[in-house]
Amino acid sequence: MKTGDLPIVFLSLDEPWADSFFADLQRHFPKALRVHGVRGLDACHKAAAKAAGTRWFVTVDCDTLVHPDFAEVDIPQEFLNDTCRIEWSSRNGVNGLSYGNGSLKCWPARLVERMRTHEAAPSGQRSIDHDIGKARGEIATGQRILLPGMHSTTHPAQTPFHAFRCGFREGARLALGGDVVRFGKGFSERLPSWHRQRVVAWSSLGRHAPNGIWVLYGARLGVLMAQLGDWDVTSINDYRWFNALWEDILAPRFAGRSAVCEMTGFRWDVERIEDETRGLAQRLQDELAFDVPEVEAAASRFIVGHLHENRSPSMMDILGVLFDKGRDLPRDPVRAEENFEIGVAYNLASSHNNLARMHHLGRSPAPDRTKALYHYERAVELEDRFAPWHLANYLSEMEPDTDPSRIAMLKDLARSRGFDPEPAGGQQG
Repeated sequence: MKTGDLPIVFLSLDEPWADSFFADLQRHFPKALRVHGVRGLDACHKAAAKAAGTRWFVTVDCDTLVHPDFAEVDIPQEFLNDTCRIEWSSRNGVNGLSYGNGSLKCWPARLVERMRTHEAAPSGQRSIDHDIGKARGEIATGQRILLPGMHSTTHPAQTPFHAFRCGFREGARLALGGDVVRFGKGFSERLPSWHRQRVVAWSSLGRHAPNGIWVLYGARLGVLMAQLGDWDVTSINDYRWFNALWEDILAPRFAGRSAVCEMTGFRWDVERIEDETRGLAQRLQDELAFDVPEVEAAASRFIVGHLHENRSPSMMDILGVLFDKGRDLPRDPVRAEENFEIGVAYNLASSHNNLARMHHLGRSPAPDRTKALYHYERAVELEDRFAPWHLANYLSEMEPDTDPSRIAMLKDLARSRGFDPEPAGGQQG
């Protein structure tokens, strides 16, 4: 099936540029639909499923421009089931990143109907993302599949307010490591490496772009508040909360006459926003021991211009797990190993650990004890939280002459990284 065979639904809420972006989408996809003004990220996706009225449909965020070639993209049949959400990365026009933020997404309608995320999360559950693949309580079940190819560009900084809102939301979400977890002073060490790299990019790249400084300010403030603030982090999905924050605090605070937004007429003080953005970097260092480089406009333009499309190693690692364990996809050890090898090429700790597990437990098409040991040791060096425990078990089973003190040291290292399956009764990596 080709993407052009599916309904495409444009999602917008309050964005002053949304009409022009939807018109651009309709030029290339005349049958494109639109869901506008539905508050709540869970609710608007359910509205999109209803508008499409089909088993699968594609969503486009309102700050994303879709390339015409997207209509000819083939979707592998194996991923067209009721539990897999398929994604194609969008390139971020401010910081050059390409991953799930702003991505084009193909949804199974049944998954959307079942999920209870964001504002619809069950009582006692906190949801800051669609939680695909986590099955946290009754929030959602399903898997994210990132396919190669980049067929859109996202433009999150059309106005100062929307640039701030986007930066804050993504900074806070990434700073929580994919879960609603506050690490405090241990933030930099405990945050997954791929999240840490993205937090740095959101917090440092973009001074060259119109309104880019507002993305940096939002991202830095989002990280600080997510880790140290006494507030409900799910507010990042409450756009009325953002409106009040902007109108009551930020707009008056930064009001001035040195710059103006042509779209909204908002005027601000360039020097003040720059000074306070730099001050937030100092706070990140002082309060979280987290370094954010100050990348000036010329260097930012150069760096962003040289960031290229990639297949996210972390998403390839997740896909490897699905094929390895047969979750929502048929078990396929060959394809599992291929995907873990992509992560290994990027020195992704979890891929080293997962590949070691395949060889250790005999799940690889050609189990190799030497490879198991090598990948476990690399995963430990790269600070994977599970690898020390798994390496300890491997040495106990396969190399019984290993010094017991080394086994104990490895398990203590796993505990220090937050993984100890014994009290919990079987947590697995």
